[in-house]
Amino acid sequence: MVLVFSVAVLLGLLIHRVEVRRGLIDDRDRRLVGDGMSSALGFLGGSAAFLLGVLMLTSMDHYHATEDAVDAEAISYAAAYENVEGLAVPDQAKIQRDLACLMRSVATNSWSETQKGNVAGSKETHAWRARVRDDVNAVEPKTAGQENSLSSLQSELVDAAKSGQHRLLSAEDHLPTVLWVLVYVSVFVLTTTLTLLLVPYPVLAVTTLTAVLVLSAAMVWTLTAFAQPFTEGDAVFISPRSLNAVLARMQDTNPDADWGPCEQLRAS
Repeated sequence: MVLVFSVAVLLGLLIHRVEVRRGLIDDRDRRLVGDGMSSALGFLGGSAAFLLGVLMLTSMDHYHATEDAVDAEAISYAAAYENVEGLAVPDQAKIQRDLACLMRSVATNSWSETQKGNVAGSKETHAWRARVRDDVNAVEPKTAGQENSLSSLQSELVDAAKSGQHRLLSAEDHLPTVLWVLVYVSVFVLTTTLTLLLVPYPVLAVTTLTAVLVLSAAMVWTLTAFAQPFTEGDAVFISPRSLNAVLARMQDTNPDADWGPCEQLRAS
């Protein structure tokens, strides 16, 4: 952004100097364009602001949709864990243990792959998901209540997997390159035009162009942050807070379950 802005200012000054030498302007302190350029400047400024505003709303919608998917994933795992309690006692311990390890893997291994932009996810998490699936498929319900709990458990696990895949896919920047080109072209044209208009007024030129640079850079930074919500360090970073909160609650309400360290299923 700073490079584009600097080149635009230099181009505006160069055009003004060339036209002074050609005699188009008889006074070096006279601006190159006439008063009619104000309307064109208003159109350029409005177009640039509209474009940035639309992209900002699009990125914010992307961010909130991703945040909703992350919360839905945590809620599905919580519901799945609760449904395990409706199964026969011999089936509960192993499924709850493996399900807890799956959630831990999602909050660590899978989240790490999300931050890297790996839409395939974590192999370790996939291994835990496969183990939980095998555990659930091995259950043989003996009552109608157990059948309902098993059906709900399977449904919640499917929903959790869908939300997890949504999270992985949302890590990629969804704004096409052509839109970024349009943003920078808009800022470039607007800055060049402002420079041509404000050459006779150095103080006003510096103040206005600095304000344009700061505002444009801030909007582009915010736009990028919302478009890439898993970039750690940004103020809008989406962490596994919801899933960790679910794990903490389940450990508090089920202290007798096995909450020891989980083994690694896949070689690193």
